[in-house]
Amino acid sequence: MEDFHALLVVDVERFSSHRDSDLPDLHLEIRAAVASAFEASGLGEVWKAVRFLESTGDGLLAALPHRTLPALIDPFPLWLQEALAQAAPRLRARGMRLRLRAALHVGLLDEERLDTPGISTAVIDVNRLLDADPLRDALKNSDPDSTFTAFLLSEEVFTTYVRGGRTELRASRFTEVRVKVKQFDRPAHLYVPVPSRIETPAEAAPAASPPVRRPGGTPAGGVTINGDRNQNVFGNEIGGDFRMGRP
Repeated sequence: MEDFHALLVVDVERFSSHRDSDLPDLHLEIRAAVASAFEASGLGEVWKAVRFLESTGDGLLAALPHRTLPALIDPFPLWLQEALAQAAPRLRARGMRLRLRAALHVGLLDEERLDTPGISTAVIDVNRLLDADPLRDALKNSDPDSTFTAFLLSEEVFTTYVRGGRTELRASRFTEVRVKVKQFDRPAHLYVPVPSRIETPAEAAPAASPPVRRPGGTPAGGVTINGDRNQNVFGNEIGGDFRMGRP
């Protein structure tokens, strides 16, 4: 029997860039972070009882009770960000990185059919959202040590739950984007729990200290020149009466 479900899909940024021997462990880290976020969001029992859960290799696809959508919008993304941030130092020490793209949608799904589980338009649509360029760019253009996850909500989810006032998260925290993937062409809404941006080299480099000026002299290559009369400096030649001493 078909029923409305919340559809959540997550995917690891640059999963295949890791060593082949690390991929199984990285997948387990995905599951651990998602489970931790569900528990912290008050949905621990829902996650343990989930009936439709598929591994996509580099991510997860889950169909959840329709009533969980408000908590999946807020506070679940924040807790997922926190779980990933906590795991980051340990994974970094092993040469691994875990950042997740996530998409939320709602639609009909028959989770009872064992022969064709998860075959529905809604499942196709949530995966199109996951592949959207704006969602990928949200991680690509952010600081990898600050922003660990980004969410894209379908227009249906955003309109009903965010704009409709059914969550504490205000609509102003979202950015409307256009998703064009194959035949899918619809608006969606981007949410980054902890936004950041990549530092430019100029921002990352420490500012050069200005030269120290001492009374009665002009710094030149670490040498202070004090003159009793007019001084002329051309290149490395200095003319005029002067006394020279190290500052």
